Amino acid sequence: MYGMRRDELQILRHDANWKEDFLAEKGRISQCLGDVRVRIEHIGSTAIETIHAKPILDIAILSNEAGLIPLVRCLVELGYEYRGQYEEETDHYYAVRDEGPIRYCQMHIYTQATRDWESKLRFRDVLRRDLALAKEYNDLKLSLAETITDKKLYAEKKNSWVNTFMPKVLNS
Repeated sequence: MYGMRRDELQILRHDANWKEDFLAEKGRISQCLGDVRVRIEHIGSTAIETIHAKPILDIAILSNEAGLIPLVRCLVELGYEYRGQYEEETDHYYAVRDEGPIRYCQMHIYTQATRDWESKLRFRDVLRRDLALAKEYNDLKLSLAETITDKKLYAEKKNSWVNTFMPKVLNS
């Protein structure tokens, strides 16, 4: 099972059930959308078998502009909180699915295949096949989790490394 208290930081060994959890969530979204066509991808560390992860599903959805409103309606119906535009990024939106203090899913929604969309997929795909890079990333995450309990600080430190790591990933 997945999910994590929003006020805690947990990094767990990969759970093979996360793939099934993602497929179930993808199915719920697809069924709700009916004829509205979107691309739904499992991203983040829960999508990479060799990496420890926070037990929260990261999902990326590629829609077109016309599909955004029906998608948002569907997500709200399924228990997501739609938060609108993600930071200052054009064509990038965000939603979360929480139940009480537990976060289950974080969703990045794109209305165009932006550079960020492509980099999230590329990052996942490279780490799935390059075990040395995946180990480097995993070791960093475990090291940070040993000394940091604040999720924001953990994310900042991890993202700092990811920003230097991304050129390796994009050139792989």
